[in-house]
Amino acid sequence: MKKLRVIGFEFGDAPFNMALDEAIMRSVGAGKSPPTLRLYGWDPPAVSIGYFQEIREEVDLEFCHEKGIQVVRRLSGGGAVLHTPKELTYSFSVEANDPSVPQDIQGSYLKICAPIISALREIGIPASFRPVNDIEVGKRKISGSAQTRRFGAVLQHGTILLGMDYSLLPALRARAEKLTEKGAKDIAGRITTVAETLGKEVGHVEFSRILVRKFEDHFGAVADFSDLSEDECIAPTLEERYRSIDWTFRR
Repeated sequence: MKKLRVIGFEFGDAPFNMALDEAIMRSVGAGKSPPTLRLYGWDPPAVSIGYFQEIREEVDLEFCHEKGIQVVRRLSGGGAVLHTPKELTYSFSVEANDPSVPQDIQGSYLKICAPIISALREIGIPASFRPVNDIEVGKRKISGSAQTRRFGAVLQHGTILLGMDYSLLPALRARAEKLTEKGAKDIAGRITTVAETLGKEVGHVEFSRILVRKFEDHFGAVADFSDLSEDECIAPTLEERYRSIDWTFRR
């Protein structure tokens, strides 16, 4: 990988964020855009659920309605995730046959998560990888990722918890057995944040700069900040789908 296109940090709402991730993935898979790292935030707060999940089992919809929390179904798999404006999210898209990313799922997660771990360690957080797709500090999760492979591309996107609004966690219906497997009694006990670990806040833009540099190092690429291509401007059309009840409640 010689060049890594970077779409700089910006906030968006849930349907916009998921539509743009898909639009970029489609363009990269068609060979119209280079490997792309996109950095973004969520405003207002949202819950994203995995492509295969049953929404009512994973999300307290009444709580979300009361608190103004959007709910969106991702194209990727994995579990339900609460996103607040304190979070930094990344998405990374490459062609499916790109030799810089292993073909096996576990190997690809490890490869793409490596720059995140390196960035966290640079600011003083002893992060480590936990299969299949988590990054932890001690036994508490500070970053999680999800993947999908379609349209000729690999898309991996995920969270980096710079901070967390714990008052919004009841939006998720946590399964006790899953938490027990991770050694936690509740969701709050399962996660940690950059701010909690360091005792100070690290801003979205500050951490984004470090993360871009680490992606350059780990993939041997030169970052090129650029705007969306003409093909990726189909995102508003995709956004309509992500806002639709049929898509959100499809399972």
